[in-house]
Amino acid sequence: MDGTEELAYKPPPEFQEDTKESLVDLNLTDSTELWLIQWPINHPPDFDDQEVSLNLHQNGLLGTFAGSSGKSYDVVSFTAQTPDATVFLPSSTDSKIGNAL
Repeated sequence: MDGTEELAYKPPPEFQEDTKESLVDLNLTDSTELWLIQWPINHPPDFDDQEVSLNLHQNGLLGTFAGSSGKSYDVVSFTAQTPDATVFLPSSTDSKIGNAL
């Protein structure tokens, strides 16, 4: 054994792989960011399979999307709150997709 198996990430036993079709092409470029957002367990089903383009405006609005029910949702940033997130910087030679935000 060369030791790589010992260093490999092993998810916890309760981990279940998502079998849904990919929403985006994962061929990332220098200017592409992929954010994986975990909604609360009892979230409205309107949020499932949504793709949103985000662009921070002066008023904190990042983007808007319409759910499957037709209801409109705003994605906002509250600058007064300290974010609890991990930031992943893309690399043109070795892009990596990380875990939860």
